[in-house]
Formats: sequence, C-alpha cells, structure tokens
Amino acid sequence: MVEKHRTVSRIVGILEYVVHSPNGATLAEIAGYLDAPKSSVYGFVRGLEAEGYLKEGEAGRFVFGLGAHTLLASQATSLVELAAPVMNTLGQKLGETVTLAVFLDHELTYVHSVPSNQRIGYNPEMHTRRPLWPTSAGKILLAANDDPDLKSRVMNSEDLEEAFFDAEIESVRRNGYGLNLGETVADVSAFAVGLKIASSLAAAITVGGPNVRMRPHIEEVVAITRSVIGDSGLDVWNF
Repeated sequence: MVEKHRTVSRIVGILEYVVHSPNGATLAEIAGYLDAPKSSVYGFVRGLEAEGYLKEGEAGRFVFGLGAHTLLASQATSLVELAAPVMNTLGQKLGETVTLAVFLDHELTYVHSVPSNQRIGYNPEMHTRRPLWPTSAGKILLAANDDPDLKSRVMNSEDLEEAFFDAEIESVRRNGYGLNLGETVADVSAFAVGLKIASSLAAAITVGGPNVRMRPHIEEVVAITRSVIGDSGLDVWNF
C-alpha cells in the first residue's frame, strides 16, 4: 500500500473541498474540514491561489481557479467545451489560428487551439505558462485589472516605461480588444477579445496569423469575431 504524504493530502483535500462547495469556502471552513489550524492551512491556500488553482471571491470565499486547465487541457473541460464551437466557426470564417487563453495570476496559458487552414499559419505553443506581456490576451487581463502590484510586476519584468504601458492599456480599453503586432513573433500579428462568464473575465479568444494577412484587416476581423461570439450566446468582455 502506498503511504500518504501529509502535505499532498492537505493540498488535495483543499482542492476537493473547494470544488465541491457551490458557494466557495472560507479559510475557516477549509481548516475545519481538514481538522487543521487556520495558520497551517493559510500558506497552502495562498500558494494554490498564486498558482491559479484557487481564486478568492467575495467575502473571502475561495472558489476553484482556472489554473486547473493547465492540467486538464487534454480533457473536455467546461470552458473548452463552451468555447470550442465558437472557435471552430471563427476558424472556418477567418482561416487563421484561433486560440483560447486562460489566466493564471500574472501569467497565462493556451488550452485549446483551432489551427489555420492556410499553408502558412501561426502555431502557438500550448499548455505552457507565459508572461502576460506582450500577448494580446495578456493585455486584455491587464486592462480589466486595476491591481497596482500586477502593473508594477509586469512593468519591471518587461522593463516598460509607465507612459508606454498606460497608453497601450488605455487603447485596449477604448477599442475593446488587445493587440500584439509582431511583439512576440516578428512576422505574426494577433488580437484578443475577452470572454465574460458569470460577470468575470474568464478567458480570452485570440486570432493570429502572418502580418501580411492580419494587419490590413484587423478591425474587420475583430468585428466578425465579436459577432460570432455574441451569436453563440457567449458574452464578450466589455470595458
């Protein structure tokens, strides 16, 4: 018989308790379930929150975070199930690569992608954590978030001037979408729009392809994307 590990058992217990709590769970409730002092549970809960596996909501209640998609991306997760039909339609209409990004605190990861049907297209690396900046999806999260600590962290890690950062984020809020014009891959441009689920920014759908095809038609392609998402019954995140 395999011997249990106390730390692993506590982490698994926290996740199992929270995911089965419809309204989330407070630190005190989690500690009570584990029959452990709040002081010993606090570090585990905050660590899971930092990794994106828990998210603190209203009244200090923790809910299951989107970080689980990093592990479950190969399975039919609810978020992918919701977005996949829309992404397939967009792929057929636009002919470019369509990708679903989920946010993990100060990072993001791509959990599902519909490849371009063109001979030359963008192929993003999947299921890998990457910084928010300068991705188009990351700019969506930054524009929707007023956390000064997150802003400082991104600016410091990317060595960005505050005026440049603020102007870029204001552009995202004004236009309603994030742009990455060759900042990650020189020959590739992409945009992203946020997905709103239960009043929260749950993820972003990005469309990316070669500059020569994307840049002249960004506004048109964004409009098509927003229309397809709206027609599907999903909500686009508006600033």
